[in-house]
Amino acid sequence: MLVSGYSTLIRVLTFVLGVLDTNTYLIYDDVTRDAVVIDPAEESRDVVEWVHRLGLRVRAIIATHGHFDHVLGVDYLRSELGTEFYMHRDDVWIARESMEWLRIWGLEPREAPKPDILIDSDTVLELGSLRLQLLHTPGHTPGSMCIYIDSDRTLFSGDTLFSGTVGRTDLPGGSWKDLVNSLRKIFTTLPSETLVYPGHGPSTTLKREQRANPFVEDALRGLR
Repeated sequence: MLVSGYSTLIRVLTFVLGVLDTNTYLIYDDVTRDAVVIDPAEESRDVVEWVHRLGLRVRAIIATHGHFDHVLGVDYLRSELGTEFYMHRDDVWIARESMEWLRIWGLEPREAPKPDILIDSDTVLELGSLRLQLLHTPGHTPGSMCIYIDSDRTLFSGDTLFSGTVGRTDLPGGSWKDLVNSLRKIFTTLPSETLVYPGHGPSTTLKREQRANPFVEDALRGLR
């Protein structure tokens, strides 16, 4: 399923893909046609066709974390689009281990994609006209990242933050303590009007989650 969204300076195409209905995002500058793919959940010809249809130059593929449902389409898109794959260093082992989970859905495990560029900490990527802030937000996994676009006040939160809930921490490498610290980092450093595109489910805003998300309320307790 494809959903088209529009924010102030960039366009966002959402492809709901894979066995876990993961949001794969194709974001691009409508003027320069520079683009990035976030969390390719499966080998999707639709993503490639939209890139060509819109005349985009995909500057990078970025995984918010290493779980199979966020990286399964990396090698296919990397080959088709001729671009590089970015992931946090701390999730390389997570990607390898989670490929075995494919058996649960009756799928054959495969080799995890190898990142071309490893992220170690918070950093800023200048990809053509796109300026992305990669925020290290461990908790769901040790190498989870959120991707923030300051010009649009838009956050791609992966499985760290959802509408009404947060990422689970009971899988290998998960930590509720780390997730609490990551949520505090997000909510104390980014504007409340920030639009949030999560790894699964509908979009939301930081303001809405601060008011109506009980897990966020728990994490922020004592900071007010």
